[in-house]
Amino acid sequence: MPSGPVRPYFFLSYARTPRRDPGDREDPDRWVHKLYRDLCAEILQMTDAEPGEAGFMDRENRLGTEWSPELVSALATCRVFVPLYSRRYFESDNCGREWFAFARREVNQHARRGDPVYAVVPALWSKMARDMIPEVAQHIQYDHIGLGQRYLAEGFYGIMKLSSFRPDYQRAVHRLAERIIEVADETDIKPDLDDRLGGFESLQSAFGPTSVRRTESSQLQIAVLAHDISTVPPGRSKEYYGDVPQAWSPYRPEYHQPLADYASELATKCLDCPPVVISFRGLEASLATNGRPVPPSLCLIDAWVAVSPAHEEWLQKLDALEEPWVSVLLPWSSQDPETAGAQELKDRLGQLLGRRLAGVPRQCQLASTGIPTLQEFGQMLPEMTMTMLKRFRKGAPAYPPAGPKIERPRLRNFDDSGGAG
Repeated sequence: MPSGPVRPYFFLSYARTPRRDPGDREDPDRWVHKLYRDLCAEILQMTDAEPGEAGFMDRENRLGTEWSPELVSALATCRVFVPLYSRRYFESDNCGREWFAFARREVNQHARRGDPVYAVVPALWSKMARDMIPEVAQHIQYDHIGLGQRYLAEGFYGIMKLSSFRPDYQRAVHRLAERIIEVADETDIKPDLDDRLGGFESLQSAFGPTSVRRTESSQLQIAVLAHDISTVPPGRSKEYYGDVPQAWSPYRPEYHQPLADYASELATKCLDCPPVVISFRGLEASLATNGRPVPPSLCLIDAWVAVSPAHEEWLQKLDALEEPWVSVLLPWSSQDPETAGAQELKDRLGQLLGRRLAGVPRQCQLASTGIPTLQEFGQMLPEMTMTMLKRFRKGAPAYPPAGPKIERPRLRNFDDSGGAG
């Protein structure tokens, strides 16, 4: 066998069931464990995997903030992510963080290799109405008709509990194992051992938090203030730019994907927060739309605009904004020799954008001092997104919905005896 880390065919992500009584020794998740064992048995029969490569299921009861090394390794190396959909699953921050960690692997591989990656294979644990499933999970096929009508109606838990449904359960397990193998072989998602997951608290949940549930009124904007190939200043290579500012790709040569596309995919797949990507002209146009405040926004700043007279006015306008829910991220690639040592760029940005840089959240200071790698950008953007949405919810003025004003209903001819006059 080739050397390297063990790569499970699948990572089973599930919501822990609380014990009814702390003294109860019965495992409340024994049915999930049975499903896991049966899937592993099917995969061992249909592949050449070793027993330790069939799957991974975390059996620890994580009450603190630390993830076990085994769990971190499994998330970084598994070929397929299998979330068990249930009401409890989408209320679990732990499950949301596991989803986030795997989805970020997909996004990073897309940025590196150029082809989109889809290696999430959901399964229904219990019956759920579609509107109870977050958008980030709805767009992935989870109601596999090949697993059988009984599975679609009951979920795995429903068909495991009754012996009369045993043939339905066996069929569903077999078909799900086939689907896991198919996706693992076709997708070939690479291990991401360099993707530093960090501490448990550092990861966002793909399903929350509830304090910043996304609505149309708080749509995230990602604005790009960068050169295009027609405005690149002397001394700067054009290889990082395209026909429009949104094509700017500062982390070349390793990552060719435009940074705005990466940021949009990261927010969509990892945070359930599809953003609107605009140029800075678009952000400027939204500053006074119908008298309403600018939406929560993140501005991706190309350091080389600091030496461009044509962009200086835009930097000053951005710096003058009062809204604390508009912030900046400053990519500063350590692999870009023209930028890495250009202290004069930082000095000029400090002069033109000092107020906005100083307003970057304390826990995200790298966003204002320069983000050296795409992996670190992928850590900063989710934290910044959540902070901007929270600031908007806390500080933005509220407006009535569009449409005719509805008069407040009143009770007429009401006497003190409690009856109508």
